[in-house]
Amino acid sequence: MREVVVVGGGLAAVRAGESLRARGFSGALTVVSDESELPYDRPPLTKQVMAGTLTADDIRLAGAEDFGARWIRGTAAVGLDRERRRVRLADGTQVPYDGLVVATGAQARPWPGEVPAGVLTVRGLDDVRALRAEIDGGAREVVVVGAGFVGVELASSLVGLGLGVRVTLVEPFGRPLRVLGGTAPEVVAEAARRAGVVRLGTGVTGFRVAGERVGGVELADGRVLPAEVAVVAIGMVPATGWLRGAGLALPSGRVHCDERLFARTAGVAGVADPRIVVAGDVARCDAVRGADGPVPLEHWSNAAAQGELAARNLLAGPAAAAPYVHVPSFWTSAFGLRIRSVGLPGTGDRVVVEEGDPGAGKVLEAHYREGRLVGAVSVNLGKRLAGYARRLQEEGGPVAGEAAGGSGVPGGGSAGGAGG
Repeated sequence: MREVVVVGGGLAAVRAGESLRARGFSGALTVVSDESELPYDRPPLTKQVMAGTLTADDIRLAGAEDFGARWIRGTAAVGLDRERRRVRLADGTQVPYDGLVVATGAQARPWPGEVPAGVLTVRGLDDVRALRAEIDGGAREVVVVGAGFVGVELASSLVGLGLGVRVTLVEPFGRPLRVLGGTAPEVVAEAARRAGVVRLGTGVTGFRVAGERVGGVELADGRVLPAEVAVVAIGMVPATGWLRGAGLALPSGRVHCDERLFARTAGVAGVADPRIVVAGDVARCDAVRGADGPVPLEHWSNAAAQGELAARNLLAGPAAAAPYVHVPSFWTSAFGLRIRSVGLPGTGDRVVVEEGDPGAGKVLEAHYREGRLVGAVSVNLGKRLAGYARRLQEEGGPVAGEAAGGSGVPGGGSAGGAGG
């Protein structure tokens, strides 16, 4: 293997580049990123960068320029020719490869229709800059559509600026961070209320225009919320458009890969391509499974671990490759709460409060399915979570794998976007 191409410029891509060199690859290494920025860590974007306590320089990924790669920045990959082993770029360039790492991550899911100026999404550094510019320019009425991790973190950061920003958090399902299951969403909801965030359990149908900008958010119940800025935080879309027609399996838009992170081809057989590995948010990995099949993960720790192993397995080849065995983990903070998780909470059929009191804003909950531990969540009791991580590792975790163990530990990374 003489030429390896990594497509993506986030955490998974950087870890893959580092791993290739650490494993002795001395050939040509090219990294293709559609962002012109130097690689950076995404989790701080919606928290510390939005709050102004960290700058762009503070979140640069250390080591990104130390592994001797040719970086192609600001140019997107737009196609893949697997037969000729070429990655086609937006400027017409074709980059040859012997081995390919797909680590293109995900993009913010856009509003399904045209939107006026002042309706934003947040995924990258430029998005945060644009939102902060709106606030610094005097916008004070902000509506956040969606109460997942990005929406909740942004709402918390905005009200914490001390600038009198009025935030309304609109979530049709009612509960913020509902993916966590158990009582944690109610704890977050109460903390948001105390912080002054108005939370509405209804859908959004569209946007009102005032002049050339957004002036209001139209709700499903007929109300219109005043808004000088609206942030659409309704999830992520895997960045796999460039892979359409390449013959790879793309269930739910993600690249399906086997337990060793080799990309599966389309069709019933779904055999692995020995020259293509997948890592990070873009992957739908056979090794990460819930009760109903493979589960995509958008956590920092997952992107880091998959990036490292994908590169290692690419060099080793399928016969000598190691399976991906990893206990998912994340942390986030919002409204004065420190929220941590291991495993796959929210996928169980029974939740047990092990410690604390949800009413007091501190709780540790274990999630079980058919009597087996599948995950645990803590709110302001993070130190207690290590034991549950060990149990998941010892019992094989909530994921399929050929060996126990893994690199997931409490505090392994924020949920606010893995970056690739």
